Amino acid sequence: MSQEVLPTIIVQGTGPDGPIGGWTDGPPRDQIRSATDLNSVNTTGSRLPGTVRDIPASVESINQATMQERGKTNWVDAVEGLTGFTSAVRPGAAGVASTRGFVENGIAVLYDGIRVTNTTISTRNYDSFIFDRIEVLRGPASVLYGEGAIGGAINLVRKQPTPVVEPFETLTSLSSRNGIRQAVGKGGPIGQGFSYRFDGVVNRSVGQAEGNEIRTGNVAGALRWDVTPNLSSTVDFDYMKSKIDDAYWGTPLVRGQIRSDLREVNYNNLPNNKYDDDVLWLRWNTAYDTDNLKIRNRFWSYQSHRDWVNTYRFAYIPAGGTCSFRGQNLVNNTGTDQVCRQTWENLGYDHRFTGDRFDVNWNGNVGPMPLSAVWGVEIASTRWDSPRNEVTSLQFVDPFNPQTTDFFSRGTARTQNVRADMMQKATFGEARLEVLKGVKLVGGFRVDQMDVDYNRQPGNQLYSKRFTPSTYRIGALWDLRSDTTLYAQYATAVEPRFALFTLGTTDTPFSLTNARQMEVGIKHSFLNGRGEILASVYQIEKTDIPSTDPATGFTVQVGKQSSRGFEIAGSYRPLDILRLEANLALVNARYDEYRTSTSADFSGKTPPNVPQTVANFGATWQPAHNWAVGTWLNYRSSIKADDANLVTLPGATTVDIFTTYRFAKNADLTFRVRNIADTVYAAWATGANYVILGAPRTYEISMRTRW
Repeated sequence: MSQEVLPTIIVQGTGPDGPIGGWTDGPPRDQIRSATDLNSVNTTGSRLPGTVRDIPASVESINQATMQERGKTNWVDAVEGLTGFTSAVRPGAAGVASTRGFVENGIAVLYDGIRVTNTTISTRNYDSFIFDRIEVLRGPASVLYGEGAIGGAINLVRKQPTPVVEPFETLTSLSSRNGIRQAVGKGGPIGQGFSYRFDGVVNRSVGQAEGNEIRTGNVAGALRWDVTPNLSSTVDFDYMKSKIDDAYWGTPLVRGQIRSDLREVNYNNLPNNKYDDDVLWLRWNTAYDTDNLKIRNRFWSYQSHRDWVNTYRFAYIPAGGTCSFRGQNLVNNTGTDQVCRQTWENLGYDHRFTGDRFDVNWNGNVGPMPLSAVWGVEIASTRWDSPRNEVTSLQFVDPFNPQTTDFFSRGTARTQNVRADMMQKATFGEARLEVLKGVKLVGGFRVDQMDVDYNRQPGNQLYSKRFTPSTYRIGALWDLRSDTTLYAQYATAVEPRFALFTLGTTDTPFSLTNARQMEVGIKHSFLNGRGEILASVYQIEKTDIPSTDPATGFTVQVGKQSSRGFEIAGSYRPLDILRLEANLALVNARYDEYRTSTSADFSGKTPPNVPQTVANFGATWQPAHNWAVGTWLNYRSSIKADDANLVTLPGATTVDIFTTYRFAKNADLTFRVRNIADTVYAAWATGANYVILGAPRTYEISMRTRW
């Protein structure tokens, strides 16, 4: 089988009947399993065949059945609960994450193993129903996916066609925030040698801020042709469209604190605001597979469009205070506290990304030593065309009842245009050699060439630049026993200052930043597979960050950032009717040397949105054959809101509970409460003045059927 498609085997009786096992008569994605399952396949941590045990890195995954049990309706929610991850949807980015001390573009988000440069611009908050599973790799991933990915990678793996008849699935849910979610899916053979998969889902919900209504739709389909027993060809597509009214762009902090009475106030309540976007993926995969040789080719085309009109960046200004932003100052003479709207953005873009990846995997022996090796090449082109305008215009509004304002009384039409073209070429390779029984050496490399042409008008800001980074990973695995594997690895990565195709002319003197990681860990299963434990310690150092020289005032690449931490995750099923899962991540992250001016020295500070502690605990109990109850607890410690660490946002604990009743062999009903204590917390900080709040308490009832 090709790397991107897991073998789909119908497994009978692999777990207890009833809701706690998922649908045990279905494919692997329908069977609930722990994120730490050591026998699962993970295609994100390596392109070599094997299981999680064969990867000298920290990897996890959450499959479709587990996402449904936990009530994870989109990928941003789904990664929360995996070890060390926090995530959110923030202004300008429909999905960001934090892990191992790095955030946003430091985490690569892949779609079926393909990374679109760059994360904050390209990512969409796809519905989780269309995915087979979501895999994560913690630690540098540049050796696999190119620039960026210092903190890790998240891979959204699509459902794929199989030659086995799969049921017609439906999922219908209603939530207390006027939400409705309807999903359908079906797959199986359609004649000799052909199989298909189709999934569709629509969502409508009211967001946490007044007037915020979110409507999204995802459609995904694939057709596979097994030309011969060894040769297959698959074409697939994905289309997503979203339309958001009065998009929620944040809540201002009041003297550095979250005010719960501002939770539902929407400061982007413009009569002509807009937040529309769509994405179309087309892919063609061809694979030739034998026991020893696997040849794979993947072609893809990605197109996305955005159309935004909004106001954002908000600051709470007390009576008599002054709102200052980008050289403008406005004194609050109203006699009462006010919120200052600062930025008015009118933005669109057309983003096109086309590429092809070819690789060959050989599995054999070098003398008596088993060897698995892969080598490949990749070429891709990006065109990003963005008509836009962003205006700074300070406006005071009432904190509890902000006035509606016509956008064009403050903002302007799209009088600017940014166009960027980027050509990427790469060659890569990996190998795993078992030098002694149970002792394996693993290595990998990647060499990239990236040519960027940038054109911003008016102003005739032009530049062209070539980047030629090389990254590598070396590691070792030792199967101490059949149930215990020790591993160690050293990996390197590179990252641009910002997205390569959005770098301004002032960024052209700078090369890519460099990073390296050292990690050791253990993977252990116990009690005949009833439990698993994964643990690791690591240290990451990022160097060559642009930083101001205090002596000269010039910006030079001398900055450093580091993180070191410990992670442990495990699952245990003491009884067939009881499943326990838990994980803990501790990280100490800091800027070792970082200045943005001769006076702004952030050395020794903690990067924003990096909690020192992230912990999760989940339990599911099936007291009766057709009934299960469960809970999931998430804790994240406090985070810094800005580089200067002027504002510290408190930690938070959220608890979800659910109960599922299987009223027929092919149908069940679930009642769920998310954030049962209605905790008010910052899901993401966007600076010292305003934050993105986490979702409030929500009640949901859902029904699933399989025909």
